[in-house]
Amino acid sequence: MIGLRAAAFALAMGLPLAAASAPPSPPDRPVIVGEQEDLDACGSWAEVHGLNPKGDGFLAVRAGPGVTHAMRDRLREGDGLFVCGGSADGAWLSIVYPRKGQDAAECGVSSPVPAPRAYRGPCGWGWVRADWIRILAG
Repeated sequence: MIGLRAAAFALAMGLPLAAASAPPSPPDRPVIVGEQEDLDACGSWAEVHGLNPKGDGFLAVRAGPGVTHAMRDRLREGDGLFVCGGSADGAWLSIVYPRKGQDAAECGVSSPVPAPRAYRGPCGWGWVRADWIRILAG
């Protein structure tokens, strides 16, 4: 019955029904770089690999490890990225990646940083499913 009341309220207010009932996304989870002293800020270079060619054609980059986190960007088959860490269960990887027109060196994660910190650019960052990532180096 509460669902009906929420729907009636949404209609009365001119809101779409999905907005009235959609749960909020969990808070963003930052990508931490430089967690291991004397190693590159992000330890591996990888690529998007194995996407279904008959599927939607992209790998969602999310604001945290899980499908309930907001989608931040989309990567395509063969796109390169740095792997910086992962979720406790290994299903999700935290990544940094060059955006269109950027060189990977611009990301600033292929050498050590003084202390662990949340990555904030200039390249893209977020979380992706580990199933679609192939490690190439590191």
